[in-house]
Amino acid sequence: MRKLAGKILLYSNILLAFCLLLAYAAPIINPGKILLPAFFGLAYPYLLFLNLIFLIYWVIRMRKELLISLFVILLGWNHLTNFVPIRFQKASLTTEAKSEIKLLSYNVRTFDKYNWTQNRQSKEGIFETIRNADPSIVCIQEFYTSNKSGRRERDIRNQLKNYPHYSIYYSLKSSASTGFGIATFSKYPIIKTSRIPFDNTVNQAVYTDIEVGSDTIRLFNIHLQSISFGQNNYAFIDSLSLKYSNKQIKEVKDIGSRLREAFVLRAEQSKIIHHYIEESEYPVIVAGDFNDTPVSYAYHNIRKGLTDAFRATGKGFGNTYAGDLPSFRIDYIFYSDELESVNFERIKSKFSDHFPITSTLQYKTTVSTE
Repeated sequence: MRKLAGKILLYSNILLAFCLLLAYAAPIINPGKILLPAFFGLAYPYLLFLNLIFLIYWVIRMRKELLISLFVILLGWNHLTNFVPIRFQKASLTTEAKSEIKLLSYNVRTFDKYNWTQNRQSKEGIFETIRNADPSIVCIQEFYTSNKSGRRERDIRNQLKNYPHYSIYYSLKSSASTGFGIATFSKYPIIKTSRIPFDNTVNQAVYTDIEVGSDTIRLFNIHLQSISFGQNNYAFIDSLSLKYSNKQIKEVKDIGSRLREAFVLRAEQSKIIHHYIEESEYPVIVAGDFNDTPVSYAYHNIRKGLTDAFRATGKGFGNTYAGDLPSFRIDYIFYSDELESVNFERIKSKFSDHFPITSTLQYKTTVSTE
């Protein structure tokens, strides 16, 4: 019996190690061509945790089987450090006295229009959070206005009156005063702004050229394809149990279909954004809600040639989704080689289903030294 249990553990470990390897394929395989790795990439934190459990078990037993999970975990070291930054030494840079760029990115969930948070003060709390952080540039996703007092565009601009320069794009606009979109507010002058077109979706991206002192940066404010779970999907996930009823199977298929569609659309959107980044004549900053984890094709595609501010100066797990589903890091700030991050912070403010994130960036003037 003990021998059988040992074989079951060994084969289970091999299976989980193989699943972790499939997760590593997610960032490099377009889900529009082969979908399976994308699902394993989404499950990466859990697959990593289970492999760590097996590794600890074999270490305690002093068995050579520990090499199975150890090898696979080390093979994905780059993915591990995307989730938990590991820095063995800190680089020091000498910089000139140029203006810093403190950027805040925040998916405000339509300023809690439907009172999802069960907190009537959440809209005011969102603005208070922004004011307390005091960024020089604010990127807002799921920007929403209506004709109700306090929710009109001019009311929101008044709440952010410290940011005289702004760019607002609506992907949905049902009237002159009601709309849903994306917004960038800046203390620095905006000299150009342009929408990046996505087809057949309310999600969108814009880039804005901003003068910072004597320099110009191109800021991408993006909101990639949402999964668009319905209330029945959330209710099903909250009450999930292994009953294998026809109703449960139907719900699983619906969730899988929504995930599949979102994976594919985000892959296409990420390729469009990457093209625009490559064409930029200025140093680039990318901020926004990717709706995808660091082990994903969309993250990998957009980050090509850029640095993840969380990985450079962040701490801990850095999860940014504060909703009902298992929390992942899905909001990001990237920047090009001309810049460096000197600070990254996730603000644990639960006025939305996303935590706002900030990064303080500055221009490099010398090569880093140890």
